[in-house]
Amino acid sequence: MQYNVFSLHNASAHTQRGSFCVGVPCPRGKFSVSDSLELIDENSDYVQASIEARHLWHDGSVKWLYITGITSLSSHESKKYSLKLATTSQPTYINPVKLIDSNSQLEIQLSNGKVVTVSRNRPGFINFNNELTTSFTHHSDSKYKTLSFVHINEFSYEVLRSHCHNVAVKIKHKGQLEIQNKALDVEIESTIFLADGDVLSDITITNPAASLHPNGQWDLGDPSSIYINELSLAVNKQASTLVVNDELKLNAPFNKTVIHQASSGKAHWQSPVHVNAAGEVNLAHKGVNVYCNGELEYETEQCQPLATFELEDSVCLTLDAKEFWQHFPSVMTATKDSTFVSLLGAKDSEPQELQPGEQLTRRITLSTGPLTTFDVTLSKSWVQHSSCLPFAPFNAPQQLQQLVDKGISGDNSFFHKRDAIDEYGWRHFGELYADHEKALAPDTPFFVSHYNNQYDPLCGMLYQWAVTGEQCWKELADNLAKHVANIDVYHTTLDKPEYSGGLFWHTDHYVPAHTATHRTYSQNQPTGVYEDHAGGGGPGGQHCYTNGLLHHYLLTGSTTSKQALLKICGWIEGYYEGDGTLLNALLLIKNAGTEGLKNVKTGQYPLDRGTGNYLQALMDRYAVLNDISDLKKCAHIIKHTVSPSDDIAQRQLHNVESTWFYTVFFQAVCRFIQIKEQLNQSDYDYTYAVYSLTHYVTYMLEHEYAYLDKPDILEFPNETWTGQDLRKLCLFAFAKAYMPALAPALEQKKQSLQQQIIERLQNSEESETTRLLCLMMQNMNFVDYEQAASPTTDFLNALSCGHSANDYGPFSVNTESLITFVMRTLRKFSLRRERSQAVKRFPKFQQWLGKP
Repeated sequence: MQYNVFSLHNASAHTQRGSFCVGVPCPRGKFSVSDSLELIDENSDYVQASIEARHLWHDGSVKWLYITGITSLSSHESKKYSLKLATTSQPTYINPVKLIDSNSQLEIQLSNGKVVTVSRNRPGFINFNNELTTSFTHHSDSKYKTLSFVHINEFSYEVLRSHCHNVAVKIKHKGQLEIQNKALDVEIESTIFLADGDVLSDITITNPAASLHPNGQWDLGDPSSIYINELSLAVNKQASTLVVNDELKLNAPFNKTVIHQASSGKAHWQSPVHVNAAGEVNLAHKGVNVYCNGELEYETEQCQPLATFELEDSVCLTLDAKEFWQHFPSVMTATKDSTFVSLLGAKDSEPQELQPGEQLTRRITLSTGPLTTFDVTLSKSWVQHSSCLPFAPFNAPQQLQQLVDKGISGDNSFFHKRDAIDEYGWRHFGELYADHEKALAPDTPFFVSHYNNQYDPLCGMLYQWAVTGEQCWKELADNLAKHVANIDVYHTTLDKPEYSGGLFWHTDHYVPAHTATHRTYSQNQPTGVYEDHAGGGGPGGQHCYTNGLLHHYLLTGSTTSKQALLKICGWIEGYYEGDGTLLNALLLIKNAGTEGLKNVKTGQYPLDRGTGNYLQALMDRYAVLNDISDLKKCAHIIKHTVSPSDDIAQRQLHNVESTWFYTVFFQAVCRFIQIKEQLNQSDYDYTYAVYSLTHYVTYMLEHEYAYLDKPDILEFPNETWTGQDLRKLCLFAFAKAYMPALAPALEQKKQSLQQQIIERLQNSEESETTRLLCLMMQNMNFVDYEQAASPTTDFLNALSCGHSANDYGPFSVNTESLITFVMRTLRKFSLRRERSQAVKRFPKFQQWLGKP
């Protein structure tokens, strides 16, 4: 028996070698971890690919497989790939890795007899058969200097296998450099394929410092920023050729040849999106310039250069920095004895400011010939059958699908929006242009506003890829995932806990970003733009989106997305619960009752989107780590937010501006119920969640309406409200299974509201704006909500016997005393942690108490 799971496509007009990495969902009970699985193509030929069981169902069967390999495809060829149970006996593997020189190096034996050596103490150092080595360099004082690491924080490796053979060695390396006497964290994840020695490296550089952010404003020019001229990966060998593009190929010998991508090369390459700390756009030139010995030889708009190196036995290695032009300023330099490709910055562009908590991930390949990345399409039927993506919109109404399709087609697609403000460069590429924000300034030619993943378009794009197979959605998702994980997340532990590790808000409503880049508030922005305009602040619980990062990790294996997800989860937990220090506890007590925060005096959480986001984050972390305590935390939060006995009138849900996001919370409750049903846990927590949901949906049946039916009570009565209306359809659709007596009325209400919503969206030009597209992508799945609902046998039996919420009661709002909260904090008291908290929260204390 074999099972078609995905296909690969070569979009090129030439036969190409390419890599693929894909997460494959599996139905419960289909495969066990002991099954001998192999990947075969449609010709029944075995493919050299590793197959790793990443996550399991609760019964121990495989839930997610991660498959990675390299293969060749002819021009424009598409090929299907299947999983097959191997018939050969269990092989005896020979470890291809040897530890040498007191474990300071790894020696990796390739299938072709060559040897690749990796240094444990020098991240980035790889030696190919003593013929070529790589290392990190920084360009300063008019020359390249090899960088030495001041700390090595982690080193590990694993051998990736299929059933029959070793496929690759994956190496993870973490260390710390110093540039300008400031710490720069470096993390490298390299996969070395054993067949030919192809190396795929993801290199992440991070400024781990905390930002000063005076008055809650986060402008460029922070004292803790690092200014990088050019951080490069160097190869200690002259290149044989430099391929700029199809028009230009340069041959050795080289004295000094420079390929410099200084800007996007597109029509709006000097857009104000590229301002520096002084508010100036100082890009060196348009597009690409190629210089030989200081003389300009060639100009073009964009390029993806390759450097090749001839080794012994007619072996030729190719160096490639993926997305070279998109991550400008980029440079590839060939000299008489070395070749350099930049990771960040270019020596002939102005220094690049890496802000505190900001990071960048680049993929560098060193392969036996050019190595592309093939398009991957998952088998739609296999994904549906797996039940691993229960809320993916496989059954969305065609009218909504046609509207969402405009995100990748037509004159206002996400690709065209990207071009509108030149959303390119290492900091910006992948971000979505928040075009809806120029509503108050429609004639401004370059209104720079960044979306920062509001309403999780990353998840919506991955859903669209899984449902439609359209590669444009996968391309957008990959670009956005990297941007969100690197730029929108605050990568520090040295700021106060309600900021550290958080997700930055979209840039401020209705005003340009100026020098805040992707960090919401700038000192250059006006104040009082709209009601309750803050004008300053930092990451907050109302803006926390992790579903997309989870799905990107599951579907692509991206370590960057996984780490960002876990970092955000830790932040949002600390945001609501505190960090356990007495100083933080006192602040939480002071802020008890503040809108949007947990009230530590009562233990109650606000009924808003922030609490819903918190629940989603905990469930996402559960999906990654399988720690049942995260589900228990979800149950606790639900019980301390709502109750089946609530007097809903006291919630004032008619005050729409202040309460509309209660539907976000209950969408998270639906997911909690669905997970409990998959685990077959019909316990008190499950029953409490179900009856809380049905209690509020009963209220909705009588009182809810399309928001724009009452425009006078809204500050900005635009079609975004119609996008939010879709959430109500999700709740009606899911709740029907638990409310059989009201199911016909719920369906009638849903159908009436659905028709109204779709008609408004079809007739509005706003449906092509970023925010509304994202809301549709995330909430067009109401039919799938209905199919995801599967009440447990115990619950159905109770319903058939006439049981109701009252039979399980009395349900009541759970509270905890302030004394309990304080005593729990005192039990964890640590003078060291109190000192660290004090200097994070009050940086002036650092002159007496030291750094955190």
